[in-house]
Amino acid sequence: MIKLVLSDLDSTLIWRDDHVVTPFALDAIHELQAAGVHFVPCTGRIFRDLPRMFAGDEAACATAVTSNGQLVYLNGELVERVPIDHEGLLATVSALRDVDDAYLVVEYDGEKVAVDADLDFVLAHPDNFWSVAQALSDVPEEPCYKANVRVVGSFGRCQEVAAELACALPELDFVCPMPGTPHIDITPHGFGKDHGGDFLMERLGLAPEEVCCFGDAENDLAVLRHYANSVAVANAVAVVRETARYHIGPADEESVARALLDIAASTRAGRMPAFMCDNG
Repeated sequence: MIKLVLSDLDSTLIWRDDHVVTPFALDAIHELQAAGVHFVPCTGRIFRDLPRMFAGDEAACATAVTSNGQLVYLNGELVERVPIDHEGLLATVSALRDVDDAYLVVEYDGEKVAVDADLDFVLAHPDNFWSVAQALSDVPEEPCYKANVRVVGSFGRCQEVAAELACALPELDFVCPMPGTPHIDITPHGFGKDHGGDFLMERLGLAPEEVCCFGDAENDLAVLRHYANSVAVANAVAVVRETARYHIGPADEESVARALLDIAASTRAGRMPAFMCDNG
């Protein structure tokens, strides 16, 4: 039986332009929780974004894996934190000095700031540098749990910059979260959402076969490769579809929400979900 669900949000559970869960999906989460299954947003986003994305329903997102596994919350309490190496961030700034269309953006206390950046360039590209209104000359000393490289250009350009940074800085991972998103997520090398999933699994006293995970993009690969009950939505990038064991419909057809209802019913009945028995 499934007892813990880890779900990516953007283009997986959530698909609307306002980035808010639908009432149908929220009802499915409630049904899942009522069946005794833990529902966990598993996302590259930060925890403060979640209540808005869950239409103000904090109970639906109180347990969460955020910042691609670096921050883990259990019933609203921060229970695990893994910072990005400070020297690695300094090295990222140095590596980007010869790249004229990308800058490092770090977040502290809810403020996003560009580092060693041309602020006029940043402000001239608000679609790429959203919520960034200031620049610092260097990376602050305090621990950082959310950082990315913002790129002005296509998704292909993001992938090029990510590959260059990965070669230059093997102590960090640089992952493009999804097509259409002009940034690269930074995490410690070999680190991903699976760290947060395992932390919660062990804290809740569950086994790997009781975990199910849903995803669509490259930053979901770590968790999809880690758990046997991995699920890709139909709109997932090719490598995610190839990695996942199970496959469901696209995000905009409420496919994850329908799978959550299947899990709730099957867990109550003491069996595995029908969609896991019917497809692979």
